[in-house]
Amino acid sequence: MSIASGAPIVAAIDLGYGLTKFTRRNAGTGAVEYDLFPSVAFGVDRRRYELEERRSENVKVVSYNGESFVVGPDVMSRAASSSDFGRHLDDKYYESAPYHALMRGALAYMEEDHIDVLVLGLPVSHFRDPGKPAALKKAYIGKVSLDGERSVVIDKVVVRPQPMGGFYSLDRQIDGINATIARCPQSGLKPLADWNQLVDTMTVVTVDPGEYTLDWLLVNRGKPNTDVSGAAGDAGRHRVMTSVKEHLEAKLGRAIAPTNLNRLNNSLRTGAVFKLDGRAIDMRDPEILAAARRAVRDPVSIMMNGIKGAWDIIDMVVMVGGHPSHYAEEIAERMPDMPIYVPKHSVFSNVEGLQLIGEGIAQAEARADADAV
Repeated sequence: MSIASGAPIVAAIDLGYGLTKFTRRNAGTGAVEYDLFPSVAFGVDRRRYELEERRSENVKVVSYNGESFVVGPDVMSRAASSSDFGRHLDDKYYESAPYHALMRGALAYMEEDHIDVLVLGLPVSHFRDPGKPAALKKAYIGKVSLDGERSVVIDKVVVRPQPMGGFYSLDRQIDGINATIARCPQSGLKPLADWNQLVDTMTVVTVDPGEYTLDWLLVNRGKPNTDVSGAAGDAGRHRVMTSVKEHLEAKLGRAIAPTNLNRLNNSLRTGAVFKLDGRAIDMRDPEILAAARRAVRDPVSIMMNGIKGAWDIIDMVVMVGGHPSHYAEEIAERMPDMPIYVPKHSVFSNVEGLQLIGEGIAQAEARADADAV
């Protein structure tokens, strides 16, 4: 449905190194829903791809630049027997073929043939390079082929820093923020009446520990301050996983094969038991938690130094991302009086806020069109 025939179709994608988060409309109610799948794209030969897998609702075969890739929730069954995560953990990731395959996977799961406004997120460091958001907009505006057969037409593409989405998601988190304020009387903050009061009065730093990068964005009374915002590479969950892996290898006296890294990463993310040689390893073991905390100390130091003297005007830290607890604990240890808010479903914070940004843009454009008539 387009603006001309009814409500505008707005969608958002927050594509990180670890997870691809996206919005889509419920087929029955039209309500916006949030979903995700691993940021893993394996190259496939479409002619030889197994028929039963192609029929699965939990994988999609997409095409980019003449290559075919399989993406989706069930793609990790392939990763279990492969040392190739199907992704690039470096700063070239956002220009790679797997990245664009994952973008097409998210668009395919939306099941739209037309989108009025698509909002995409980039890490802060990429967003600060004007050429990168411009290239992303150019790549996804107009007709985008998904698999050689299906395509989607996108009228408008908006690119924002990923943590800006986390900030805008606070519009729906006022009760949780007020509960955090109540637990921190030393901050001197008063309960907020609504989102507008947060925007008008507060300085917030949104911290987003991703799979590879640690992003932070300072927003002062609704306006991002890019001078003290930034990102650190090799500072995300992959660093935590590597630290825990090395700890376990030293303790067990054996190497953990690359084929087990996906399971280890998933156990760290979800808290599930990690099985190795029939032995169940509890991810809540104090030694494992200590190894994880050691891994985040340097990244948190980089972030705190990057924010510099602005800490004195910050009212609250907001943690977003798939598993920010280790980073939140490290920040809390260094600044015990600082209110730190962690949304319950922080994994969707960025994409939820990006969706709200897109809806605001679409509504403003619809009003402008109506006023022009």
